Formats: sequence, structure tokens, C-alpha cells
Amino acid sequence: MAVEWKDNQIYDELRDIAPVAAVEKGDVAVRQDVAGFWITDLAATIKGGFIYRCRQVRVPKRTGTGEAFLAGDRVYYYPAEELASPAAVGTAGTDYYFVGWAKDDAPASASTVLVNWDGTRYDQNF
Repeated sequence: MAVEWKDNQIYDELRDIAPVAAVEKGDVAVRQDVAGFWITDLAATIKGGFIYRCRQVRVPKRTGTGEAFLAGDRVYYYPAEELASPAAVGTAGTDYYFVGWAKDDAPASASTVLVNWDGTRYDQNF
């Protein structure tokens, strides 16, 4: 499951950005100094929109013991797993990206978490 944009009105995007390789809607990536996700499926070198700030984004999360979110928790995205976690482990900007704050509780058994996405500080370890 890719990142799912839930808010049609309020977002910030980089426009006319071309991916190096083909991407699917919701794929997470870093462009220049921001972490974000693609609005649509794009073939390599075809330009499209890249959202880096959005009030409501549904993000797949790790499930199991210790992987529960409370509203307001920081959310870290692990690109190798394509999953979010409330724990920052490894190197910021390489192993994980800080992508925002949980908007609601997501117990360990939940498969997703609703996030206030802000990819402008993705490589900071808070």
C-alpha cells in the first residue's frame, strides 16, 4: 500500500518534476531538500506533481508490539520497508525520513496511520 493523499484542498507541491525512474501514485521519495510523494503514476522523465506538505495523508505503518501511535507522535518513514514507525532508528535522511505528526491514535494492530505530512525537515532527528 502506498501513501494515500486524503485531503484534496490543502497541500504544497513541487510542480513539473520528472522522476528518474517510473513511479506510482503515492510512492515516497526525496527531491532536493524535501520528502514527499507523487500525485500520479509517471513514467521516467515525464513531469508531474510531488506533494511535500499535506494536512491529511494515510500512511502504511509497521504493525506489532511497540508500533503504536498516539495523536501528536512524530512519524518516521522507512523507505526500505515502505512503512512508518513512531521510532527513529538509524541515520536520518538515509534509513528513515521524518515526515510529520500522527493525527490520530493508531494501535499496534492498525495497518495505517493518518499523518499531518511535512517533508520540509525530513533529515532532522528530533
